[in-house]
Amino acid sequence: MNRTRIGQWILIVSLLFAMVLVAGCQSSGDQPASSNQVSEATDMNIGSTSNSGEESEDSDSGEAQGLDPLVVAQQEWEISAHASSFVTDSEGNNNACARCHAPNNWMPTLEDIPESCQACKFELPVPPSFIQESEWQHVLCLYCHEADKKGNIQPEVSWLEIPALEEYSEVESHSELCLKCHNTENVPEHGQVVVDSGHIDMQCTECHSPHNTTTTCMNGDCHSEVLSDTDQILGHDDDHKDVSCAACHDNAGWDVGPDPETGIWTTFSPWSHEVMIGEADSILQSGTIPFSSHDIGLEVNCERCHFSGNPWELTESVEIP
Repeated sequence: MNRTRIGQWILIVSLLFAMVLVAGCQSSGDQPASSNQVSEATDMNIGSTSNSGEESEDSDSGEAQGLDPLVVAQQEWEISAHASSFVTDSEGNNNACARCHAPNNWMPTLEDIPESCQACKFELPVPPSFIQESEWQHVLCLYCHEADKKGNIQPEVSWLEIPALEEYSEVESHSELCLKCHNTENVPEHGQVVVDSGHIDMQCTECHSPHNTTTTCMNGDCHSEVLSDTDQILGHDDDHKDVSCAACHDNAGWDVGPDPETGIWTTFSPWSHEVMIGEADSILQSGTIPFSSHDIGLEVNCERCHFSGNPWELTESVEIP
């Protein structure tokens, strides 16, 4: 009788131990990757093959050339503004800027959370007024791409709406994603991205690399004729080698002149910002910053720079193309 009971207990314990092992294996595979787990780009698998061995659909010029897309994306990111994005405002605080410049550290207030989340009736901590440099993580892959359960970054784009909850929102296009930060609102000392004229139906990524925002008008062979040796275009010569495309082809009517830091002629985006003084009064601050206009057209008005008495001592007489 004792042997029978001992055998029953051994069987029960064995079954319970097996159930624990099975539950542990299932739970470890069902947990989504957290922001901290895949915060470093080098720990992510971008453009890798699927479990079935089939190649994933995402590809870029680097992959087409046989380069590892992760390496290409990482190299482009390292020289972009996304890799050095942390800033502070004039008062030394940085939470207001962290929404775009340090999104992983950004903590929204309850009013910023979608109604579906508010239904849980929880409170998030008060946003910090300053984030230590040791906590800077800049704009990482996870802010534009979700990771699967194994930490593989997906090629589809989405927006990390609430980092603290790892809550993403869908976007209909690459441009909608870019405008989450690069919007057209008047922000002090920020350029306005207003796309119009011949580029109004184009996506941001048709001109800009998604990982390195620098670009030229010759990207994608859109304007390859500009560099043609056989068909010289007026104004595209050595005298204008330090003049950007936007400086001549801007349709927004912005001021034009040399960038104080680079010396390259460009457009100057206007900005204005209302600053409260006390509880009732306010003053309007305004200015311009060097920023390439995105309202670009074919026609050129040379008199914007070549006018009588211009401060740059440029010639007044030019041939209008």
